[in-house]
Amino acid sequence: MADKIVLIRPKNVYNYNNYPPLNLILLGSKLHAAGFEIKIINSAFEQDHLVTIKKELEGALMAAVAILTSEAPDAYETIKFIKENTNVPVVVGGWHCTLFPEQMAKCEYVDYVIAGEGEDHILEIATALKEGRKIEKKIFPKQILDMEKLPFPDYSLEEHIETFINSYLTDKLSEFVPQPMRWLPYESSRGCPSKCTFCINVVADNRRYRKKSAAKVLAEIEQIVKKYRLTHLKILDDNFFVDCDRVRAICAGIIKLGLNITWDGECRVDYFNETMLNDDTLALARESGLIQLTLGIESGSPHTLKLMKKGITPQQAEHAVKKCDEHGIIPRSSFILEIPGEKLGDIKQTVAFINKLRRYPLFTCGVGTFRPYPKCELTQQLLKEGYLTEPKDFKEWTSRAVIDMYTASEYVRPWQVNGKFSESAAYYLNMESESRVGNHQLDNGRDRLINTLFIKIAGLRNHFMFYKIPIDKLLFKKFLTAFYRKRAAKEQKTVQGEKK
Repeated sequence: MADKIVLIRPKNVYNYNNYPPLNLILLGSKLHAAGFEIKIINSAFEQDHLVTIKKELEGALMAAVAILTSEAPDAYETIKFIKENTNVPVVVGGWHCTLFPEQMAKCEYVDYVIAGEGEDHILEIATALKEGRKIEKKIFPKQILDMEKLPFPDYSLEEHIETFINSYLTDKLSEFVPQPMRWLPYESSRGCPSKCTFCINVVADNRRYRKKSAAKVLAEIEQIVKKYRLTHLKILDDNFFVDCDRVRAICAGIIKLGLNITWDGECRVDYFNETMLNDDTLALARESGLIQLTLGIESGSPHTLKLMKKGITPQQAEHAVKKCDEHGIIPRSSFILEIPGEKLGDIKQTVAFINKLRRYPLFTCGVGTFRPYPKCELTQQLLKEGYLTEPKDFKEWTSRAVIDMYTASEYVRPWQVNGKFSESAAYYLNMESESRVGNHQLDNGRDRLINTLFIKIAGLRNHFMFYKIPIDKLLFKKFLTAFYRKRAAKEQKTVQGEKK
């Protein structure tokens, strides 16, 4: 038991839990390869997660909690409970700790803070604790790891992995692949060299692109697909296509291995050119199973794109969407409204651009109002102008109002030029794209008919940019709540069945 390490995923305030905790799986894989016993606790799956945590920590070496800002309330409650009820050291990491290592180090319930990539740091801490050596530092700073040396990601460390494999994907791709889909997320590279002013990668010094070799990626993919009988792989890399020679090698390898899967990933629109994502590469990728690309278009306004430092044009964006559509690849495009410095005309230009892109049958999109991720360039500007205040300690981050201000995807904020218009536009654009619930997820014809009616009304609202008297939005929210309750009950039943 002295070699046991408990890795904890806190609950988030938005009740999202359809992705497995890949960060904890990767940390656990590193520790497990070094001989440690690993227990992952996904708090959302526990009837009383604090009771479970206390039980699992009996005789354990340490507890490690990975924290997103949207998980701050439950994370704070968890680490407080651990320190007040056990003698187990507490290690924290994740994006929130990477952004605020000093704040986290000052929290009385924290022993050690890991900023950035955590595999080597957590092993260093675990080894020192096991050997009884004193650890001099409290903050373990950001470092760049050699991804070629990372161990195989052992998804079986997550006891509920089968539940995640069978969980829903609202992505449009679900309409075009055989059901039931069996899927898992996979990471083949880290970092993105782009300079976007809204992006956490710039702040976290995560712009240096590093990757696994094509050979390592293929070996891991083959093992994962065969072991878990996957039909789909979701590549979570921030920018999978930086090295297109590697991408071509991976695609050719998937075909040669006969894996017979679909996959999706993320890509910049300016990569659709003669040397990178040309027609031959797109055809090869499609043959290998590529079914969807998430394109970071973000705006249809040239002025806004300059504010974002995106380095792209609306023309490049439409070209990328067109090429995807031609090759049977879903261009799942992301957009942001209310970037600081935008005018209402810029926002309407984006809505009009999205309406225009709907001429391509496979086009779909996700739209949100600007979320001021802590420390990014645009957020720092808002702090200077007095529109925002930044919490001074971790406890202040547990306020739901603070979390919504910084992380809610559709939200009226004080600097916006027309917050109500933008919030409604984002909501209806998403509704038309079926990004919250698609007809393929609904079990009966009556619900599909109702959802189709909502989609048609949303399309008319978006065409005319008329978002007043949103009675249909209120009705849709009730419809959506009922759907999520049914799904949550089904998932909980599955989890309880696994435990029996």
